[in-house]
Amino acid sequence: MLVALVAAAVAAGVWWINQGDPIPDHPPASAPKVGSCWTVSPQTARRALPWPGRPVDCAGPHTAEVYHVGQVDRDLVQRARAASGDDRTVAVNLMYAQARRACGAFGSGYLGGDWHATRVALIASWVQPSTNGFFGCAVAQAGDPGGEGFVTRTGSLRGRAGQLAVGCVTREADTVRFASCTDAHTGEFVGTYIVTPNGAPFDARAVTAAVTRGCGQVTLSYLGLSADASRPDLHVGYVGPTTAATWLGSDQTFACYASADAPVRGTVRSLGTRPLPR
Repeated sequence: MLVALVAAAVAAGVWWINQGDPIPDHPPASAPKVGSCWTVSPQTARRALPWPGRPVDCAGPHTAEVYHVGQVDRDLVQRARAASGDDRTVAVNLMYAQARRACGAFGSGYLGGDWHATRVALIASWVQPSTNGFFGCAVAQAGDPGGEGFVTRTGSLRGRAGQLAVGCVTREADTVRFASCTDAHTGEFVGTYIVTPNGAPFDARAVTAAVTRGCGQVTLSYLGLSADASRPDLHVGYVGPTTAATWLGSDQTFACYASADAPVRGTVRSLGTRPLPR
Protein backbone atom coordinates (compact mmCIF):
# COMPACT_ATOMS: atom_id res chain seq x y z
CA MET A 1 0.00 0.00 0.00
CA LEU A 2 1.06 3.54 -0.61
CA VAL A 3 0.81 6.90 1.08
CA ALA A 4 -0.60 9.25 -1.54
CA LEU A 5 0.36 12.90 -1.15
CA VAL A 6 -1.66 15.75 -2.60
CA ALA A 7 0.61 18.07 -4.53
CA ALA A 8 -1.93 19.78 -6.76
CA ALA A 9 -2.16 22.80 -4.47
CA VAL A 10 1.56 23.43 -4.76
CA ALA A 11 1.55 24.93 -8.22
CA ALA A 12 4.43 26.89 -9.68
CA GLY A 13 4.78 30.25 -8.02
CA VAL A 14 2.48 29.49 -5.08
CA TRP A 15 5.36 29.83 -2.65
CA TRP A 16 5.67 33.53 -3.48
CA ILE A 17 2.23 34.22 -1.99
CA ASN A 18 2.25 35.92 1.43
CA GLN A 19 5.99 35.49 1.86
CA GLY A 20 6.10 38.26 4.43
CA ASP A 21 3.13 37.06 6.47
CA PRO A 22 3.91 35.27 9.73
CA ILE A 23 3.56 31.50 9.71
CA PRO A 24 0.56 30.52 11.86
CA ASP A 25 1.04 27.90 14.55
CA HIS A 26 -2.56 26.65 14.47
CA PRO A 27 -4.33 25.04 11.52
CA PRO A 28 -7.00 27.12 9.80
CA ALA A 29 -10.64 26.74 10.79
CA SER A 30 -11.24 24.98 7.47
CA ALA A 31 -8.97 22.06 8.43
CA PRO A 32 -10.88 18.83 9.10
CA LYS A 33 -11.21 17.61 12.67
CA VAL A 34 -9.30 14.54 13.76
CA GLY A 35 -11.74 11.64 13.92
CA SER A 36 -14.09 13.12 11.32
CA CYS A 37 -15.38 10.85 8.55
CA TRP A 38 -16.08 11.73 4.93
CA THR A 39 -17.69 10.24 1.86
CA VAL A 40 -15.15 10.95 -0.87
CA SER A 41 -13.74 9.14 -3.87
CA PRO A 42 -10.02 8.34 -4.15
CA GLN A 43 -9.70 11.20 -6.64
CA THR A 44 -11.37 13.71 -4.31
CA ALA A 45 -9.43 12.45 -1.28
CA ARG A 46 -6.18 13.31 -3.03
CA ARG A 47 -7.12 16.97 -3.39
CA ALA A 48 -5.98 19.59 -0.92
CA LEU A 49 -8.16 20.07 2.15
CA PRO A 50 -10.84 21.08 2.89
CA TRP A 51 -12.64 18.47 0.80
CA PRO A 52 -15.98 19.43 -0.75
CA GLY A 53 -19.08 18.67 1.30
CA ARG A 54 -19.30 18.08 5.02
CA PRO A 55 -18.12 15.35 7.41
CA VAL A 56 -20.57 12.54 8.10
CA ASP A 57 -21.32 10.39 11.13
CA CYS A 58 -18.63 7.69 11.38
CA ALA A 59 -21.32 5.25 12.49
CA GLY A 60 -22.93 5.63 9.06
CA PRO A 61 -21.58 4.91 5.57
CA HIS A 62 -18.35 6.70 4.66
CA THR A 63 -15.04 6.09 2.91
CA ALA A 64 -12.32 8.17 4.61
CA GLU A 65 -11.42 9.02 8.19
CA VAL A 66 -9.07 11.81 9.31
CA TYR A 67 -6.62 10.65 11.98
CA HIS A 68 -4.03 13.44 12.19
CA VAL A 69 -3.61 17.13 11.37
CA GLY A 70 -0.13 18.58 11.66
CA GLN A 71 2.39 21.06 10.31
CA VAL A 72 5.77 20.46 8.75
CA ASP A 73 8.85 22.12 10.23
CA ARG A 74 8.23 25.88 10.37
CA ASP A 75 11.81 26.71 9.41
CA LEU A 76 11.32 24.59 6.31
CA VAL A 77 8.09 26.44 5.50
CA GLN A 78 9.95 29.76 5.74
CA ARG A 79 12.74 28.41 3.58
CA ALA A 80 10.25 27.30 0.92
CA ARG A 81 8.51 30.69 1.00
CA ALA A 82 11.72 32.61 0.54
CA ALA A 83 13.55 30.36 -1.92
CA SER A 84 13.47 30.29 -5.70
CA GLY A 85 14.57 27.93 -8.44
CA ASP A 86 16.21 24.69 -7.39
CA ASP A 87 16.39 25.75 -3.74
CA ARG A 88 12.62 26.15 -3.67
CA THR A 89 12.15 22.74 -5.30
CA VAL A 90 14.34 21.11 -2.68
CA ALA A 91 12.51 22.82 0.19
CA VAL A 92 9.09 21.88 -1.18
CA ASN A 93 10.20 18.27 -1.67
CA LEU A 94 11.39 18.16 1.93
CA MET A 95 7.96 19.39 3.00
CA TYR A 96 6.34 16.60 1.01
CA ALA A 97 8.65 14.09 2.66
CA GLN A 98 7.86 15.28 6.19
CA ALA A 99 4.11 15.09 5.60
CA ARG A 100 4.31 11.58 4.15
CA ARG A 101 6.51 10.28 6.96
CA ALA A 102 4.20 11.70 9.59
CA CYS A 103 1.09 10.18 8.05
CA GLY A 104 2.77 6.80 7.76
CA ALA A 105 3.98 6.83 11.37
CA PHE A 106 0.71 8.08 12.85
CA GLY A 107 -1.24 5.71 10.60
CA SER A 108 0.17 2.57 12.18
CA GLY A 109 -0.48 3.96 15.66
CA TYR A 110 -4.06 4.85 14.78
CA LEU A 111 -4.79 1.46 13.26
CA GLY A 112 -3.07 -0.44 16.05
CA GLY A 113 -0.70 -2.32 13.75
CA ASP A 114 1.56 -2.00 10.72
CA TRP A 115 -0.56 -0.31 8.05
CA HIS A 116 1.46 -1.95 5.27
CA ALA A 117 -0.10 -5.30 6.21
CA THR A 118 -3.68 -4.01 6.21
CA ARG A 119 -6.30 -3.38 3.52
CA VAL A 120 -6.10 0.40 3.79
CA ALA A 121 -4.90 3.41 1.87
CA LEU A 122 -3.31 6.37 3.64
CA ILE A 123 -3.69 9.87 2.22
CA ALA A 124 -1.57 12.90 3.12
CA SER A 125 -3.25 16.11 1.95
CA TRP A 126 -2.14 19.72 2.24
CA VAL A 127 -4.50 22.05 4.08
CA GLN A 128 -5.05 25.22 2.09
CA PRO A 129 -3.23 27.54 1.96
CA SER A 130 -0.37 25.11 1.48
CA THR A 131 2.16 27.92 2.03
CA ASN A 132 1.60 27.49 5.79
CA GLY A 133 2.70 23.84 5.78
CA PHE A 134 -0.37 22.29 7.42
CA PHE A 135 -1.44 18.84 6.28
CA GLY A 136 -4.06 16.26 7.15
CA CYS A 137 -3.77 12.48 7.24
CA ALA A 138 -6.72 10.24 6.35
CA VAL A 139 -7.23 6.50 6.09
CA ALA A 140 -9.65 4.57 3.90
CA GLN A 141 -10.42 0.89 3.63
CA ALA A 142 -9.11 -0.14 0.22
CA GLY A 143 -10.48 -2.69 -2.21
CA ASP A 144 -7.12 -3.31 -3.85
CA PRO A 145 -3.40 -3.26 -2.95
CA GLY A 146 -2.77 0.00 -4.81
CA GLY A 147 -5.53 1.86 -2.97
CA GLU A 148 -7.23 2.87 -6.22
CA GLY A 149 -10.70 1.97 -4.92
CA PHE A 150 -12.24 2.77 -1.53
CA VAL A 151 -14.69 0.52 0.31
CA THR A 152 -17.74 2.21 1.82
CA ARG A 153 -17.87 1.15 5.46
CA THR A 154 -19.40 1.99 8.81
CA GLY A 155 -17.56 2.53 12.09
CA SER A 156 -14.10 3.87 12.85
CA LEU A 157 -10.86 2.26 11.68
CA ARG A 158 -9.11 3.13 14.93
CA GLY A 159 -7.51 -0.02 16.36
CA ARG A 160 -8.87 -2.22 13.55
CA ALA A 161 -5.59 -3.38 12.00
CA GLY A 162 -6.20 -6.99 13.03
CA GLN A 163 -9.59 -7.03 11.34
CA LEU A 164 -8.18 -5.61 8.13
CA ALA A 165 -5.14 -7.84 7.72
CA VAL A 166 -4.21 -8.51 4.10
CA GLY A 167 -4.81 -12.10 3.05
CA CYS A 168 -5.02 -12.89 -0.64
CA VAL A 169 -5.60 -11.10 -3.94
CA THR A 170 -7.07 -12.07 -7.27
CA ARG A 171 -6.46 -10.75 -10.75
CA GLU A 172 -9.29 -10.14 -13.16
CA ALA A 173 -8.06 -8.90 -16.55
CA ASP A 174 -5.79 -5.97 -15.61
CA THR A 175 -7.37 -5.41 -12.20
CA VAL A 176 -6.07 -6.79 -8.89
CA ARG A 177 -8.34 -6.74 -5.84
CA PHE A 178 -8.29 -8.18 -2.34
CA ALA A 179 -9.90 -11.61 -1.97
CA SER A 180 -10.52 -14.27 0.65
CA CYS A 181 -7.88 -17.00 0.77
CA THR A 182 -10.62 -19.62 1.05
CA ASP A 183 -12.03 -18.55 -2.33
CA ALA A 184 -10.25 -18.88 -5.64
CA HIS A 185 -7.40 -16.38 -5.83
CA THR A 186 -4.12 -15.83 -7.64
CA GLY A 187 -1.84 -14.28 -5.02
CA GLU A 188 -1.17 -14.18 -1.28
CA PHE A 189 0.41 -11.55 0.96
CA VAL A 190 3.57 -13.04 2.47
CA GLY A 191 5.06 -10.13 4.43
CA THR A 192 6.95 -6.88 3.97
CA TYR A 193 10.46 -5.92 2.90
CA ILE A 194 12.25 -2.64 3.68
CA VAL A 195 14.84 -1.25 1.28
CA THR A 196 17.88 0.14 3.08
CA PRO A 197 19.53 2.47 3.86
CA ASN A 198 16.78 4.78 5.04
CA GLY A 199 16.67 7.98 2.99
CA ALA A 200 18.51 6.47 0.05
CA PRO A 201 18.14 8.40 -3.22
CA PHE A 202 15.71 6.87 -5.70
CA ASP A 203 17.18 4.64 -8.39
CA ALA A 204 14.49 2.68 -10.25
CA ARG A 205 16.73 -0.19 -11.34
CA ALA A 206 18.37 -0.55 -7.95
CA VAL A 207 15.00 -0.48 -6.16
CA THR A 208 13.56 -3.11 -8.51
CA ALA A 209 16.54 -5.39 -8.00
CA ALA A 210 16.53 -4.97 -4.21
CA VAL A 211 12.78 -5.52 -3.80
CA THR A 212 12.68 -8.50 -6.16
CA ARG A 213 15.46 -10.14 -4.19
CA GLY A 214 14.09 -9.13 -0.79
CA CYS A 215 10.50 -10.17 -1.45
CA GLY A 216 11.84 -13.41 -2.91
CA GLN A 217 13.48 -14.20 0.41
CA VAL A 218 10.33 -13.18 2.30
CA THR A 219 8.33 -15.56 0.10
CA LEU A 220 10.69 -18.49 0.68
CA SER A 221 10.55 -17.92 4.43
CA TYR A 222 6.73 -17.81 4.31
CA LEU A 223 6.72 -21.11 2.41
CA GLY A 224 9.06 -22.64 4.99
CA LEU A 225 11.86 -23.11 2.46
CA SER A 226 15.56 -22.36 2.75
CA ALA A 227 17.00 -19.13 1.36
CA ASP A 228 18.60 -20.96 -1.60
CA ALA A 229 15.47 -22.91 -2.56
CA SER A 230 13.27 -22.21 -5.58
CA ARG A 231 9.60 -22.52 -6.34
CA PRO A 232 9.13 -22.00 -10.12
CA ASP A 233 5.33 -22.30 -9.96
CA LEU A 234 5.14 -19.11 -7.85
CA HIS A 235 6.11 -15.59 -8.82
CA VAL A 236 7.16 -12.67 -6.63
CA GLY A 237 5.09 -9.50 -6.72
CA TYR A 238 5.14 -6.36 -4.62
CA VAL A 239 3.41 -3.05 -3.97
CA GLY A 240 5.26 0.02 -2.75
CA PRO A 241 7.04 3.24 -3.74
CA THR A 242 8.33 2.38 -7.23
CA THR A 243 8.55 5.92 -8.64
CA ALA A 244 10.55 8.97 -7.63
CA ALA A 245 7.32 10.71 -6.58
CA THR A 246 6.10 7.90 -4.30
CA TRP A 247 9.60 7.19 -2.98
CA LEU A 248 9.91 10.75 -1.66
CA GLY A 249 9.18 10.66 2.07
CA SER A 250 8.22 6.99 2.07
CA ASP A 251 9.49 4.50 4.62
CA GLN A 252 10.76 2.36 1.71
CA THR A 253 8.56 -0.55 2.79
CA PHE A 254 7.07 -2.95 0.23
CA ALA A 255 4.21 -5.42 0.60
CA CYS A 256 5.30 -8.75 -0.88
CA TYR A 257 3.03 -11.24 -2.66
CA ALA A 258 3.45 -14.79 -3.95
CA SER A 259 1.35 -15.32 -7.07
CA ALA A 260 0.46 -18.26 -9.29
CA ASP A 261 -0.46 -18.44 -12.96
CA ALA A 262 -3.75 -20.22 -12.24
CA PRO A 263 -6.24 -19.78 -9.37
CA VAL A 264 -5.52 -21.55 -6.08
CA ARG A 265 -7.52 -22.07 -2.88
CA GLY A 266 -6.20 -21.96 0.66
CA THR A 267 -2.87 -20.65 1.87
CA VAL A 268 0.69 -21.35 0.78
CA ARG A 269 2.03 -20.63 4.26
CA SER A 270 4.50 -23.38 5.25
CA LEU A 271 3.66 -25.23 2.02
CA GLY A 272 7.27 -26.17 1.38
CA THR A 273 7.62 -28.17 -1.83
CA ARG A 274 4.10 -29.63 -1.78
CA PRO A 275 1.76 -28.90 -4.72
CA LEU A 276 -0.19 -25.68 -4.78
CA PRO A 277 -3.66 -25.99 -3.19
CA ARG A 278 -6.10 -26.06 -6.10
